[in-house]
Amino acid sequence: MKKLLGIFLAVLMIASMSSVGFAADSEEWNEYWKTDEAHSGVTVFPGGDETQRRISWYSDTDALPKVTLTDSEGKSEIFEGRCFKTYDGAYADKVTVTGLKEGETYTYTCTSGDYTSEVYTIKTPSGSDFTALYLTDIHISEGEEQNEGEDSLRDDSFIFNEVLEAAGKNAEPDIILSAGDQATQGLESEYRALAASPAYRNTSFAPVIGNHDRKGVAYKYFKNVPNEDTSNICGSYIGFDYWFVKGDTLFMVMESNNGSGIDHRSFMRSAVNANKDVKWRVVMMHHDLYSGRIPHRESENKLLRLIWGPLFSEFDIDLALLGHSHYYTVSNVIYNNKVTAEIKGNDVLTNAPGTVSMVSGSLNHPRNDPPEELGLNDTAGYYYAQQGDQVLYSMIDFTEDEICVRSYSLDTGEQFNSLTLKKDSQKGGHPQKSAPFYQPAVNFIGTVYQFFNNISVYDRLKESGFEVGLFEVLFNTKNP
Repeated sequence: MKKLLGIFLAVLMIASMSSVGFAADSEEWNEYWKTDEAHSGVTVFPGGDETQRRISWYSDTDALPKVTLTDSEGKSEIFEGRCFKTYDGAYADKVTVTGLKEGETYTYTCTSGDYTSEVYTIKTPSGSDFTALYLTDIHISEGEEQNEGEDSLRDDSFIFNEVLEAAGKNAEPDIILSAGDQATQGLESEYRALAASPAYRNTSFAPVIGNHDRKGVAYKYFKNVPNEDTSNICGSYIGFDYWFVKGDTLFMVMESNNGSGIDHRSFMRSAVNANKDVKWRVVMMHHDLYSGRIPHRESENKLLRLIWGPLFSEFDIDLALLGHSHYYTVSNVIYNNKVTAEIKGNDVLTNAPGTVSMVSGSLNHPRNDPPEELGLNDTAGYYYAQQGDQVLYSMIDFTEDEICVRSYSLDTGEQFNSLTLKKDSQKGGHPQKSAPFYQPAVNFIGTVYQFFNNISVYDRLKESGFEVGLFEVLFNTKNP
């Protein structure tokens, strides 16, 4: 088995130097799945900027974790980190590597105690242009039926690997943007399976906290993200808002399960002020706001729009990448929750007067509700009618002058929609109007609600057998 793994990974490493994806049929994947390396959870997260990456993995020891980084000339540097004991009894190892140079290819290995990972790669873009793979609701699931878990984890992980392979054929992504619900039950086994593909370990992964990620406590040990705002009035027990800059784009990754509008506004103001010269602003969060595809969720969406709509407008957000509904939808251009320009599909917008929001379909849990049970609201623009278990993903090209989203079906390999945003200045077409009069009250009420919601979360976790403390849940006092 060890010899087979060595040959398999050697082939994958060669392929990864030219593409994020690699080919593996189900039989090859099943063999790889039996190896320890498949479950080590090695993940590269973005750093605060292009000079950094943050790396995490799981181990069985509290030994000092180290990452050995080697550049293209063979010069190596060792970075040390910290480890944290997870609720499952393993250790989450976290290391930050710094000093990365533009347009360079590095190899890295992770070490903790007797464990040394296989060799993986980190590439840094040349210049400010880069390509992202955007997807959402990956939903790696251990399954709920007896003896189902291992097969379900393996098969869901294989589908994710197929998306990585398909994406690499369209363009080599520099980062994976995942808009929440990486896991289904929030279990450590699900995050280990999420990170199984060696191709995944050669690309930065920027996750959002989804409502399913909050079903357990494992996400807080899985993540290793930069610039988390841990100063919140109301904590979110597995993570906070965070930001990073890539190229000429500021990404603000929001914890939309947390209703504290006061905290979110404070975070966005700080992130924007710290990056005043960045041209593009992108928000990523889990909850859908504008599609209206699932009518019984529309009441929830309306409440969420009261918090997030004015924030998107106040801080001149160009593009919002969302999830949760499992239906592909692109909103019209929205400013303070009102339509300012319409979207028809394959659009090219110059100086859009507001924010465009979009949702991709789920990888492992595509919805296929009867058409008569679906709807749209007047803020929705273009939508794509998925067929059966169709898997969708998008490639996003970021340049100085435009953001171009190209959306694909995994089943057919065909592009079915595109969206291009252009602007000739940093402000673009964003209006300069005051926030709605109700915004301060809504933000305050959301913060109070979140405090009491965290108490109910604490009760639920205790009932589920998690040994968590009240202050840990209320204020996230044990944030790794």
